[in-house]
Amino acid sequence: MPAVTLMPPERILSRGAERKDPEEALETLAGAGSGGGDGAARMPAEPGSPTVQGEPLWALMGRSEAVRRIEREILQVAHTGLSVVVAGETGSGKELVARAIHETSPRSKRPFIAVDCGSLPENLIESELFGHEKGAFTGAVAKRLGKLSLATGGTLFLDEISNFPPSLQAKLLRALQERRFYPVGGVQPIDVDLRIVAATNVPLQLKVDAGNFRLDLYHRLSEFEIRVPPLRERRGDILYLAERFLSATNRELRRNVRGLSKESSHALLEHSWPGNVRELRNVVRRAVLLATGEVIRREDLSIPERALPAAASPPVKEDRPLDGSRSLWDMVGERVAELERGLLLKALRQTGGNKAEAARLLKIDYKTMHNKTKAYGYCLSEVVE
Repeated sequence: MPAVTLMPPERILSRGAERKDPEEALETLAGAGSGGGDGAARMPAEPGSPTVQGEPLWALMGRSEAVRRIEREILQVAHTGLSVVVAGETGSGKELVARAIHETSPRSKRPFIAVDCGSLPENLIESELFGHEKGAFTGAVAKRLGKLSLATGGTLFLDEISNFPPSLQAKLLRALQERRFYPVGGVQPIDVDLRIVAATNVPLQLKVDAGNFRLDLYHRLSEFEIRVPPLRERRGDILYLAERFLSATNRELRRNVRGLSKESSHALLEHSWPGNVRELRNVVRRAVLLATGEVIRREDLSIPERALPAAASPPVKEDRPLDGSRSLWDMVGERVAELERGLLLKALRQTGGNKAEAARLLKIDYKTMHNKTKAYGYCLSEVVE
């Protein structure tokens, strides 16, 4: 079977330019010779490059122009005190960007505290953020510091900020503006000095327009915004990231898978990656486990076969004129989003609006299903009609 043996990251990246064409990417990797599957060494940070735990951000995310733009924006904002919103789809690498901002900033020696606003029940998030005094509520048997206090001097990362309860948005806004707050049940204010980085997979302006997010809090958080493109818009990073995940999984599972077959490489490059980098990592890890030879075959990849060509289904018409304002990947991304929305709606209708059952049908986790249905703005009448 013809195989593409993946080379160490430094050999890929020394070639510099982003490669968006699948054939060109495959030729680059195939011409690299034997790179082995025993893992790539940690990449040294370039002078001035944003880092995460001492490793340059590009080594973790890729060498595409999109990643280089993100690095430039991080360097622009990291040494300021501006609050930052990192926007992007689930699994695209928003927390890596947030950590790079922190580690490139003057606050890098202080704590980086992350709070997942999407996973905490509304009745717990106030205590989690602001802390509470002993006896403030049933079960509060001792005083507890909140995340705001723990992040003093450092960075507080509010993940999935679009899910932050409207009932607590005014209190958060006041704490950020005045740099002091009252814990639950407290009568003495606590002063804080921290930087806020928030992440969202839903455009916050849409939440504002829908009346679910305060406009003043939106402006306070989004003093600077960094957009992390989905993986389908930076296909030049796919094979590089696949190599990193393959090498890491080889070390973890003590395997010696040396690379990808040409067919499996094509499949990775052509997949739309709705789960982004997180999905790619899971697919590669599973493939390394399933591989019975030295290379990952197409059948080892847990991604669907590509749709049949035009003879089986009519091509989607692009009604808007091609005026050069959108790239091929932008237009493909729009069509993928349309297809994704239709499949989500079909699954929800088939299950009578049961998101947990719909998630099982689509083989995605419940949180992804919940976030995507919120992002597309489904209503019950639309689902069960």
